[in-house]
Amino acid sequence: MFVEGGGTKKKFLQKGETLFSDGDPGDAAFIVDSGRIGIYKLVEGEEVELATLNPGELFGEMAIIDGSKRMAHAVAKEESVVIEIPAAALEARIAKSDPFLKAIMKILVNSLRSVHQAYMRRARSLTDYMNAIQFHIQGFRLYLTRLDESEINQAGLAKLEQIDKLIEELRHDFKSHPDKRSNVISDADITRKKKE
Repeated sequence: MFVEGGGTKKKFLQKGETLFSDGDPGDAAFIVDSGRIGIYKLVEGEEVELATLNPGELFGEMAIIDGSKRMAHAVAKEESVVIEIPAAALEARIAKSDPFLKAIMKILVNSLRSVHQAYMRRARSLTDYMNAIQFHIQGFRLYLTRLDESEINQAGLAKLEQIDKLIEELRHDFKSHPDKRSNVISDADITRKKKE
């Protein structure tokens, strides 16, 4: 395989071998030549599989495009071969691109990172689930208050108040429940809508 800028090489991985870890510098992108590579993220002490990459698939390129560290770790799911594309080779190709396309690429990478971060912050604990419900109730309340005044809007707002009270009762009921998972959705997340 030829990649402008050269320096590509094949890496042979045994099943279970780690190619790179979360937080490592993004000094290369990879293409799966054979086998399968799993992409994982440790969240709340639990390993979450983000993707399984098969022959022909590219991965690890985001860290090169935006200069950030690895956001997950890559592990061979079986005996595998990957083609390593050094950052210099990819950067040489990107440098020859139209500046507008380079800017779009960076925007897309940032958006994808944001999606990953949002996914990683999905509700885990009892408190998270109640915070998520309150967040959505606040959004719905805001929507109703922006509609023209009508009886149905007022009735809807009154019912949302009832739901708020029930959530507070649930919080009280589960106050002493020993939740094994820590919270990832903060109070600031649910109060954002109240300030709008």
